[in-house]
Amino acid sequence: MNEIIIIIIFLLWYILSLVISVNIGKRRKIGEEWSFFFCMILSPIIGIIITLVSTKINKPEVYRNSVN
Repeated sequence: MNEIIIIIIFLLWYILSLVISVNIGKRRKIGEEWSFFFCMILSPIIGIIITLVSTKINKPEVYRNSVN
């Protein structure tokens, strides 16, 4: 029974880390990979804090009425 609980905790930890890195990390300067790394090594809670503290990526705006 203990093995099943450990497997469930690990799967939840992995899935939560993956969701945080894909949804939040890709829009930050830290990136998906480092966000996932911090979530897996430390914890998803500390990983999301580190990811949110990282600066956002500034994408250049595309102007619709620009002439090339």
